[in-house]
Amino acid sequence: HQKLEGFTILVVEDNELNQQVAKEILEYAGATVVIAEHGKEALNFLKEQLFDCVLMDIQMPVMDGLEATQMIRTNMCWSKMPIIALTASVDQHYKDMCLNVGMNDFLTKPVNPDLLIDTVFKWL
Repeated sequence: HQKLEGFTILVVEDNELNQQVAKEILEYAGATVVIAEHGKEALNFLKEQLFDCVLMDIQMPVMDGLEATQMIRTNMCWSKMPIIALTASVDQHYKDMCLNVGMNDFLTKPVNPDLLIDTVFKWL
């Protein structure tokens, strides 16, 4: 089940339990995982390290996922990097907002482990 072997994924999530769940699922699939607690921290990590994909929560303190995604998309170095929304908000309005700021896909919490791995793999 090592589909994500060799890939480094940035998980941007303010909830510790959600951080742990995402990290364990992705590491089980072979990925290296780095956790950022909000969008501003994610931008700092992106400046220091290469990532293959970002899982982005929407509602976070300091800088939310929508603002962080907009800032990521303005940087040519990161313009093609897959960003997947990971949110508890399941309505179409949120999904549209995520896609409109440049996210590639949308997953809801609580996360389905197989769907998470398959979705990340699809974009990699």
